[in-house]
Amino acid sequence: MDNQLQDFNLGFLIAREISERQDHGRLIEVLERWDSVNDLLRPIFIDLIESFGFYPYLNDEKISNLNLSAKYRNEFHKSNISIGRDEKIRFHSEQKRIEEIISKKQNIILSAPTSFGKSLLIEEFISRKIYKNIIIIQPTLALIDETRKKLRKYTAYNIVVNTKQELSDNNIFILTSERVLELFPKIYEINIDFFVIDEFYKISNSKSDERVSQLNIAFYKIMQINSPQLLLLTPNVDDINSDFLDKYNIKFISTEYSLVNQNITHIECSGKDSDKKEKLFELLKSIPEQTIVYVRSPKRAEELSLEYITRITKTGMELPIIQWIDENISEEWNLKTILNYGIGMHNGQFPRHIVNSQLDYFNQGKLNVIFATTSLIEGVNTAAKNIVIFDMKKSNKPLSYFDFNNIKGRAGRMMQHYSGNIFYFDAPPLKTLEKVDIPLIEQKDNLQSEVLINLESTDVKDNLKERYNAIKSSVSEELWTIFRENYYDVESQKQLYNYLIQNPNLLTDLSWNSHSPPYETLLQTMKAISHGLDNVSNNSYKHVTLKVNKISKGNIKDVIDSEVHYQLDKADNEDLHKVYNKAIFDIFKFVRTEAKFKIPKKMSVLQSIVNYILEDKKADYSSFIAKLENEGVGGSKSILLDYGVPSTAIKKIRTNLDSTEIIDYIKNNLDSLNFTNYEREIVEKL
Repeated sequence: MDNQLQDFNLGFLIAREISERQDHGRLIEVLERWDSVNDLLRPIFIDLIESFGFYPYLNDEKISNLNLSAKYRNEFHKSNISIGRDEKIRFHSEQKRIEEIISKKQNIILSAPTSFGKSLLIEEFISRKIYKNIIIIQPTLALIDETRKKLRKYTAYNIVVNTKQELSDNNIFILTSERVLELFPKIYEINIDFFVIDEFYKISNSKSDERVSQLNIAFYKIMQINSPQLLLLTPNVDDINSDFLDKYNIKFISTEYSLVNQNITHIECSGKDSDKKEKLFELLKSIPEQTIVYVRSPKRAEELSLEYITRITKTGMELPIIQWIDENISEEWNLKTILNYGIGMHNGQFPRHIVNSQLDYFNQGKLNVIFATTSLIEGVNTAAKNIVIFDMKKSNKPLSYFDFNNIKGRAGRMMQHYSGNIFYFDAPPLKTLEKVDIPLIEQKDNLQSEVLINLESTDVKDNLKERYNAIKSSVSEELWTIFRENYYDVESQKQLYNYLIQNPNLLTDLSWNSHSPPYETLLQTMKAISHGLDNVSNNSYKHVTLKVNKISKGNIKDVIDSEVHYQLDKADNEDLHKVYNKAIFDIFKFVRTEAKFKIPKKMSVLQSIVNYILEDKKADYSSFIAKLENEGVGGSKSILLDYGVPSTAIKKIRTNLDSTEIIDYIKNNLDSLNFTNYEREIVEKL
């Protein structure tokens, strides 16, 4: 195309065809080759760029070639978001259309590609300062921190990302659905004006997200307060439950509009895995730009990373994270070896600062390839010029068309890449109609009990009224309230209640209040959770207790070493290096899913039922739960974990300032805090 664009006649034909066919993709190709465009043709193509609504791509040189009416239209598409002293971001035509709908106070669900620029719509309405209190629900802590960084410049608002923070007159809550429910008593007291849910498709049961109940309940409860304006964002959705749209007066908008082309290439190879690997490694070496390789599991990511580094040379670049890994994780960890070759390995179970640092290194060009699972696709708004889909599976299940679309949507990003390249090896899933079911509205017979009992009786459908009333009549009014506010499966809570009634001797041991209970007390607590709440009758709780106790004390290296000894005792003649890497993976997974999420929730449920039975409030596990969730970090400093700061760095900060002052304190005392180079490079970005 370069030669054609240089030739006036051939270039003019291209412009005419683009205009006649309204060929967005071909116009983006021209933009990508702008240096090759004949000078005499540039005004023609600039008119096309403007008429197609590609306003973000109109720089000063192009704007100067527009006629007066086109310049007015360009001004009309400017947002309220500053990118410089006197410069504003410009919306593309479809963003502007959506912005106008939101400006009219219309509730909307927007389904649009990753490259659409949905997050700009959130920022636009925050920048206007027309709302006092805004809630943004994000599915992951990584997305919460990414959103916080984008919005921290809006100092008129108090940004709340942690349940321990104080509220002010104007607040932006950036929270997971679980944290919304934890903070709900405070949220209930204020007026919520604007309610945003990112990755809204996760409200659907069909997505099998373990936190679907919490998102349904959080949405329902927020909408009960005062019906705030809604902006619900999702990729790749074709249809939404009509009753849901009607109930909340929502307009569903689905668009494929994008300013990024996607070039899709099928890599031919035999069915043998060894052949696939060879083709993959050849492909990676031939691609000049950075690449994300999607694989089905963390184990697969590690396997391919270790094989690939045998084909390439070390970068010679010393990343500060390497020394930190040696001192705080293990010298045996494969990740540090992989990083030395300019390769990243993304695993959602890793500590968040390790995940964030790899993405930063990738964005800085220090890592050339990242082997990633869906944790990268779902976890952060990242993009690369190239996406390789090596496995057409998610764990052991075939990728859905929705997931396939979501993964390839990460190739290219508006204002970074004009085009993205997708390479795939296996046959992609067949296209299917993607409809989002809304459990709290559809109320099928298998509706989660924790969602059901949080509905007002007048909102319960006829098919579930008998079940709803049966649950309510089977417990006292006080226990009903406790069950509701625990946001946990009702049968499991009943089971725990009956277990404690049948084992009253346990209640004394469970009536503790300490940030560091005796080991035997913690053992009995984990036993009650395992036998009573989880209905698991074996002794697995003993090993869980050992890990929980050590994690709450905050030395992850000690926890890993202990796990290594435990695994070595279970098996003879194991390779120590392999045991270390398995232990590291197992502990990180346990910390992420159990210590930071499941066990604190279960302990809170246990505490509430113990106190109900004893008719007092002697049991209070909150200070221990805080230490467990926060890797041994206590007090207001725990908010730094949400900002992606390693706990090793936080423990070097000898002050208990509140969350609003802690960052200023760190920046003013940076040289005296004895941070490692790695820790320092993280806190300097706060």
